[in-house]
Amino acid sequence: QAQTCPREALSLVHHSRVVHAALGKMPRSSRILVSALLCLATFVVTRFIDAAFVAPKGASPSRQELTALQARGGGEYDISDADIQNFYNSLLTGAGGDPPKGTVLSELIVKFFHGDFTPQGFKRYSGLWKGPPPGNIGKKDIAVGVAKLKEQMANPMFVTKAGVGYGVDEMQKVEDDGKGWVWLAAEMSPGGLAVELFKSVPYGKRAILVAKQSNVDELFQKVNWDTALANIEVTFGGPQVKQR
Repeated sequence: QAQTCPREALSLVHHSRVVHAALGKMPRSSRILVSALLCLATFVVTRFIDAAFVAPKGASPSRQELTALQARGGGEYDISDADIQNFYNSLLTGAGGDPPKGTVLSELIVKFFHGDFTPQGFKRYSGLWKGPPPGNIGKKDIAVGVAKLKEQMANPMFVTKAGVGYGVDEMQKVEDDGKGWVWLAAEMSPGGLAVELFKSVPYGKRAILVAKQSNVDELFQKVNWDTALANIEVTFGGPQVKQR
């Protein structure tokens, strides 16, 4: 419909010119009537042109506008304070303790927290796993990993920058957003799934756990490890991407 409007409008203009040329040959009363008709035709032409060429209000924003919105942390991947609180509350639905043996989550905790945190970096435990059975990762090893995780969440030695919004430039990310939360989040690395600690919202990563840095024990007393394990499969504050 919109593509035919310009042709119709030009046709009306052409006919109005022909009628105008003939006005001089008509009686005065006829000229008044025809002039009124021409005014009406002009109004119709204007409406056709507006409909064909003027963008309607509420048009979709351009790609540049969407990019700017995302750079400010806006858009469909926003994470509000209420979202964070709901995420935290969903984790406080279990019986606490340590994650069960043989899960991806327990193995990640042992891999990235069973060891020593030094100014030079994390030195992973390289001795014999206690099991049971000895030589394999078991409950005793998981308990050590969880204890170290709790220590680091309360007072992290290494914090990865994040926050602001999904897809923002690395220079815009912050180490601490001042909200008082500490996060354990995962993402795929060249060596497989890896976890890191954050003190700002880990947009686009797999947020597994979040705790109040001032009261980490509250999380671990009530943590639901099934919920935490399921979180590994979900992108937080970003498009869903299969990690493994």
